[in-house]
Amino acid sequence: MAGVTWAGTASAAAPTPTKVTAPYAQAAAVINSDGSINRAKGIANVTKPATGRYCVELEDKDLDLTKLTPVATLQYTSFEYGIRISFWPHPECGGRKDTIHVITGMPNKWQDLAFSLVVP
Repeated sequence: MAGVTWAGTASAAAPTPTKVTAPYAQAAAVINSDGSINRAKGIANVTKPATGRYCVELEDKDLDLTKLTPVATLQYTSFEYGIRISFWPHPECGGRKDTIHVITGMPNKWQDLAFSLVVP
């Protein structure tokens, strides 16, 4: 079951996301701005350590972020905003090799924005 953790709180149960059809992806998801999972395949959990920051944990613990090429795209926003993903284990996500760190918004103005993520 997917959960969302807000900074300073325990993990709260969230509705089980809809499974997606992504036969050639190891993992894929549409993640809402609040960190809840809209629909997903191969995603264990999403946490939000801060505004505009997300930690997307992969179900397959054998997948190593340093050997993957994840791709993220913002959903329903203007072109002035950006999305960034870390290709290395990030301290904000506990340094876990199975967790992708995603940042949305603009430098010095991070914002909670919905996005999609694919791990081919």
